[in-house]
Amino acid sequence: MSTLNKLVQAGTLTSVTLGLLDDELPERGLFGTTRLHNFLANDLPSIPSRDATLSALEQVANLFGRFLTNKPLVLQSPIAPVRHLEDSVWELKTKDVRIFGWFAAKDSMVIDAGCDVKLLKAGKINYSAFINQTSYVRKALGFSTNDYIIGKLPHDILTRIVIPPRR
Repeated sequence: MSTLNKLVQAGTLTSVTLGLLDDELPERGLFGTTRLHNFLANDLPSIPSRDATLSALEQVANLFGRFLTNKPLVLQSPIAPVRHLEDSVWELKTKDVRIFGWFAAKDSMVIDAGCDVKLLKAGKINYSAFINQTSYVRKALGFSTNDYIIGKLPHDILTRIVIPPRR
């Protein structure tokens, strides 16, 4: 049994269903630590939005919904929704929020933490702290290099993405 399956069965990781409609079933896996679920419940609703139409919570729900239902993620500027940082740590992005984790398998992401992007841009928190924390949590949960994807390209971690041609 894989490390991911063992941790889900033990309740250490739980499925993230934020963004799924009542009649939708996930086609990709999104699993969160307790820290992530606390962020979603306690911190995310209070993050102010710079988006005129969606709150920070709605932005994350929209991104998670697209991820979970295997809708193609369009990787283009200004905000590509997924980005490799380093040490096999990936970032899910919205206009106002950053979410950090790793891919236990293609189309299956484990996420540990999130934050208000304004804190990163103001230098109050830095990316290296999230990269180090995520790598530490991954190791502490028992993931060896055989238990997660080492790749750095979106095609390494996702089956359906769209990369528009450059003009």
